[in-house]
Amino acid sequence: MSPQDSFPITAFTEEELAKGEPIGWKTHKGICRKIKNRIVPRIVEADGKDVLYVNANDNGTIIFKPVRLNPKEYSFLSWCWKISNILPDSREKEVGGDDYPAVVCIVYSKSSFSLLFGRYKILIYVYGNNLTVGERFKNPCEDRARMITVQSGEKDVGKWLSYKVNHYEDYIQEFGQEPPGIFYVGIQTNADRTHGRVEAWYSDIALNRFP
Repeated sequence: MSPQDSFPITAFTEEELAKGEPIGWKTHKGICRKIKNRIVPRIVEADGKDVLYVNANDNGTIIFKPVRLNPKEYSFLSWCWKISNILPDSREKEVGGDDYPAVVCIVYSKSSFSLLFGRYKILIYVYGNNLTVGERFKNPCEDRARMITVQSGEKDVGKWLSYKVNHYEDYIQEFGQEPPGIFYVGIQTNADRTHGRVEAWYSDIALNRFP
């Protein structure tokens, strides 16, 4: 695959590697309520590659990397992740109860102005705790967000897992219209609502032209 066919999200600069944390990513307070004691993911080497590492202990993180791409042109989102454990006390479909060991998401909006005034949509691909793989549902407190369960439960805890989804088609299925521009790609790991602890590793997040 040539460079123009894939847009890497987790390709880190020398400055980022030296600092040990992502630069230029936007932090978010939380969708349903503020994440308590928000933390910043670290860039570490794991299994021979540089990854984003989150160690959530009664806290968590949501961070977004600014991306300006045409969603129809870059229709495919790919990534790898690994988690240390699930959070069985999480209640993913209840307001204020949704801890997730790992999430990769895309925020869509036409412009910064549109985003500022709430004209955006979010697709959220989740590693669930008590969900069924393939399950889709509205975020319990954000009408503009849709949850898509790509993994769930204890079966594959501790393993690197790889995914590639057609986010363009998922958007049309969930919202019934063409998506505006891709604005951010982000990750989320949080354990503050269950007062739990979970580690998550993310790598090879990319937007791609082809499957």
